Amino acid sequence: MKAEPIESVEPKERENFFTTTASSLINWARKGSLWPYPFGTACCAIEFMAVASAHYDIARFGSEVVRFSPKQSDVLMVLGTINDKMAPVLKQIYDQMAEPRWVISMGACATCGGFYRAYHVMQGIDEIIPVDVYIPGCPPVPEAVLDAVIKLQEQITADTRLSYERHPRQTKLRTPETDATVAGLEPPPRALVRFLEEKQEIENPIAKAFKEKFPDDLIGMREFRGDLSITVKRDNIKNVMRALKTDPAFDFKMLLDVTAVDYLQERADRYDVVYHLLSLSNKHRVRIKAPVSGENPTIDSVVDVWKGADWSEREAFDMFGIQFKGHPDLRRILTHAQFEGHPLRRDFPPGQRTMSTGTIDLPVVERAKKYAEAMGINHPQILNLGPQHPAMHGTFRLQVAVDGERIIDSDTEIGYLHRCFEKMSETHMYWQVIPFTDRLNYMSGMMNGVTYAMAVEKMFGVEIPKRAQYIRVILSEFSRIADHLVCIGTNLVDLGSISNFWYAFRPREEIYDLIESCCGGRLTVSYVRIGGVADDVPNDFIARARKLLETIPVYVDNLEKMNRHNKLFKMRTEGVTAVSAEDAIDWGFTGPVLRACGVPYDVRKWFPNYDYDKFEFDVPVGERGDIYDRYLVRMEEVRQSLRIIKQALENLPEGPVQIQDRRISLPPKKGVYSNIEDLMNHFELIQDGILPPIGEVYSYWEAANGELGFYLVSNGTKRPYRLRCRGACFYIFQAFSSMVKGGYISDAVASLGSLNIVAGELEK
Repeated sequence: MKAEPIESVEPKERENFFTTTASSLINWARKGSLWPYPFGTACCAIEFMAVASAHYDIARFGSEVVRFSPKQSDVLMVLGTINDKMAPVLKQIYDQMAEPRWVISMGACATCGGFYRAYHVMQGIDEIIPVDVYIPGCPPVPEAVLDAVIKLQEQITADTRLSYERHPRQTKLRTPETDATVAGLEPPPRALVRFLEEKQEIENPIAKAFKEKFPDDLIGMREFRGDLSITVKRDNIKNVMRALKTDPAFDFKMLLDVTAVDYLQERADRYDVVYHLLSLSNKHRVRIKAPVSGENPTIDSVVDVWKGADWSEREAFDMFGIQFKGHPDLRRILTHAQFEGHPLRRDFPPGQRTMSTGTIDLPVVERAKKYAEAMGINHPQILNLGPQHPAMHGTFRLQVAVDGERIIDSDTEIGYLHRCFEKMSETHMYWQVIPFTDRLNYMSGMMNGVTYAMAVEKMFGVEIPKRAQYIRVILSEFSRIADHLVCIGTNLVDLGSISNFWYAFRPREEIYDLIESCCGGRLTVSYVRIGGVADDVPNDFIARARKLLETIPVYVDNLEKMNRHNKLFKMRTEGVTAVSAEDAIDWGFTGPVLRACGVPYDVRKWFPNYDYDKFEFDVPVGERGDIYDRYLVRMEEVRQSLRIIKQALENLPEGPVQIQDRRISLPPKKGVYSNIEDLMNHFELIQDGILPPIGEVYSYWEAANGELGFYLVSNGTKRPYRLRCRGACFYIFQAFSSMVKGGYISDAVASLGSLNIVAGELEK
């Protein structure tokens, strides 16, 4: 066969060429390779973590290369509230970023302060740095973050400038709002003062023993809603407290809280210094109050009686100006060093801010000079971690003196997320406080709302319907599981095990889907109502919850396979920052960290409510109180929570989910539209709010990190006169400096994750 001749083909020139401008090509490359610096502080930071997980996968948008170095980043993502103490840190990091640089403001708090019109909260980050994209929401859902990245990419694509340094930003800074006050506070009514001064004859064992032992120090006693309150003279407070701790008749080994209340000039002594004590052996609680004058607000410190009094006395000094004589380190703790005034005094304007111009060294720097002299070193080695450092989880600051990598001394500083929860509670109606509680421990917000609602319900002396109780139990236990899994995942990523981090987030997302079906919110739910819950659960709630009971154990088992007997994990955790049971009690530890030390205290077992005494579950305890025991306790608590949920679902009663008490609950819509009584009832509750009786109560709940408590003083009006939050993290983290001394820097990082310190709860 004869071959066909091959035709010659001329090359087609310029077929694969296109023309563009240099700026378009550069911006095309930039938009697809954004390197974000996540400046995370609060709830929004947790949702950003979800965006980086496989469930949402920010890598699809070319923004997965997260960098915690400003010189390596080009997008500063501000995730959450920025207060005046954190502002200089934010400005410093922004200034260190090279051009071109962009800023995304995530959430209402970063954008405008949110609903924190408060003395320590910046009213928008554009007071100090320019913003390119704002993300609405509080917190925004993960999809909104992805949308913001797309919007920023569009801006970058449309930018025709080549030299960013020669073309200043178009965004202008706002004038700082130095006073964000919306409403002031009223002095206490005489009826509240009379209630506090009323003396009762109490005959319970604690009251009898106290009267016999301290007849000259006793001012008065009263009991209200089951709470015993004893008022004593301040002159001998240290001896009284030492006896309450050491005398077997009392045995109050644990100091739960120290705070104060301001009654202005309506009383001869302006302040009450308030102590809440717990006896683990007798299962007794007592409130001790010591009146202190406004002219001379001094009282002896009890730090040498309980170690746990350290930070709470500093907080009372910071907030009220109470001088604790003999305190070893009495300085501000939540507000910044330049702050003027004491913001929880009733006559302090709620929104009056004092701007901060920078951070200061902690006392460890001066102490380190002595170590250096003893070691023959001219300059001590000081290392600063945080407050904006991934190992410090966003808002904590650790300053250490080191010898090589071993920590010889340290100090911690907090307050970089102080959002003035207690002052805001005093300026809002009882219902309006619920969204603020969600933002305390935002990892398990449901529990915060439950505990707060319990305090108000206790003040009224009412019991909510059984169905509402069980719904609270089920969703609270699911929240505990999500909290523990994220704690374990973040702790493990601190140790270099990133697979566990992404894996632990998956069941958390599935739990959030269930919670969202009940209330429409993921992280900050606002589902609780005083008197019950906002609405009944959806029809498919039980089926979806039971499905989770099947899937979550698989995640837990796989996490255990990866870690429980992992040699590297055990080497990093066994024996590291171990705490004895005695020290844990003295510091005021509660929750999994206390139980890891071998103390089986769990509010659900010791002071059960909501039928917890009918549920079968165990309280896991550790032996050494180290990081490994904290891990084991939390993993087992996940399994026990699953047991509780299963029993609660099987016995979930029918009935209403809101108390039928017209002092508290809104009438049904049908009644509002059909009769004048319900219409007026509805109008009064909306206009005037609920009006609890005059009194004071302390309510508590076993939250994910331990005993979460609310001390509530009511003056009979629609707003709390005083609302104190006792966060479990506060008393755990104050021991951190002592725990890490003598160990390595890497041990400190591992230990912090095991404590599960949540800044919103810690700093209020």
